[in-house]
Amino acid sequence: MRIALIKPANQGILGLELITFVEPLGLECVAGVLEPEGHDCAIFDFRIDGLEQGVENCSAFAPQVVGLQCNFTTERYRTLEAVRRIRRKLPEAFILVGGHDASRDPAWFQDPDINAIAVGDGEEIIVPMVDALERDKNLEEVPGLVLNTAKGQVETGHAPARRDIDSLPLPARHLIRHYAPNYYINFRKPLALLETARGCPFKCNFCSVWKFHESTFREKSPEQVVRELKTIEAPNIFITDDIFWMNVRRGEEMAQQIKASGIRKYFTVQTRTDIICKFPHLIEMWKDCGDLAIFLGLEKVDDAGLQSVNKKNTAANNVRAIEILKDLGVGFTCNFIVDPAWERKDFQQLKDWIDEYGTYNSGFSVLTPLPGTDLWDDVEKNVTSRDWELYDIVHTVLPTKLPLEEFYDEYSKLWRHALEVRYKMRGKARTYLKLGAAMATGKVSVGDVRKGWNMAKVMSRPETFLKRHSDSEQGLTAAGLAAPFGTP
Repeated sequence: MRIALIKPANQGILGLELITFVEPLGLECVAGVLEPEGHDCAIFDFRIDGLEQGVENCSAFAPQVVGLQCNFTTERYRTLEAVRRIRRKLPEAFILVGGHDASRDPAWFQDPDINAIAVGDGEEIIVPMVDALERDKNLEEVPGLVLNTAKGQVETGHAPARRDIDSLPLPARHLIRHYAPNYYINFRKPLALLETARGCPFKCNFCSVWKFHESTFREKSPEQVVRELKTIEAPNIFITDDIFWMNVRRGEEMAQQIKASGIRKYFTVQTRTDIICKFPHLIEMWKDCGDLAIFLGLEKVDDAGLQSVNKKNTAANNVRAIEILKDLGVGFTCNFIVDPAWERKDFQQLKDWIDEYGTYNSGFSVLTPLPGTDLWDDVEKNVTSRDWELYDIVHTVLPTKLPLEEFYDEYSKLWRHALEVRYKMRGKARTYLKLGAAMATGKVSVGDVRKGWNMAKVMSRPETFLKRHSDSEQGLTAAGLAAPFGTP
């Protein structure tokens, strides 16, 4: 069968896509299991093509099945808009929506233009589903689906058991080769994603990853990781594992085998500070594989705050890990969670912490109850808006203790403060010179730098956030959709 896999447009959102714009690896993984079965697949990234051109490209491919990925709550409106446009062009196509957000809240996607929602790992569901369509078999016998029928939604049962991910085919990266130069993290491009493990054994209340993966944690062997790395052309790699180096022995073996293979990349990973404190030698081993940068979800600056989000870590580990990374000369980015219930003293406490430890590479996420998380279950009755584009982790959808204008004034000051600390520690001239050198070597473009500086400027202004709230109150949601579809 001819199968089109689509990443809906999501440009214009303030959240993570200002600093990261990454390939649709999930779609590549789904295509990776379909192609060996003889199916003809294509991937369309509407974030790059644009909605109109993307729909035209998809229509020209003439697919019998169209799968759309909705990973983030902020993608809901654009996913539905893409579905409607595709349905008009391809009235006979079977349209499926999958991804993390769709899996956690399939009821929201109850819409007559959507045939089914995939709940779980796409690789486990898509092949038997396409086989059933091809053989005209009853889809109610294919586990892992929620079918939209005239009588309502029909659940087909739990998705198949999650297999050893080492046995999965490699992602079909050739299908996004024409898009590959566009993907980046910060000023590093082109960027490729690499998955070496899935799931997370921890249960932070603001996160849905562990729920999506049903508390499983599955790893690829070092041999498989090296095999996949050899197929990746991009010099920059973002490892998608939610917590890298969970298995210390495997982390050591991966580093040894990557170094022995001669592969050298700029790796960006995400890990916990307690792992860094216990096993600092891992950092040194991975430095030998090229360059290394680490994303640290510190979340809070004291133990009480960490307990409030069920982080299962300590403030002392956060401080010690930063000291270790500084001693080893490894770059890192910290992220903190800003609670809507904060008062001015709480914002000041975070600024003082950044001053004390010099963490100028910091980002700030507003505590956001995403559907499908424990936090959502606890506070759903208190959310102030169901405009899903406000769920971008830089807007509050919970009541604030400070007046809203004052909350965003303090929030924007955090971004300004981090920039001021950077200038204080690194020097403004040095910062500009480093960017100039990067542009001169072709690592980043003038447009990339402009986008980065625009982000700093945009995030430093309280009116940036207040405007979105104002637009929401006036019903000016994405693509003119004034209200969510399906079950609210």
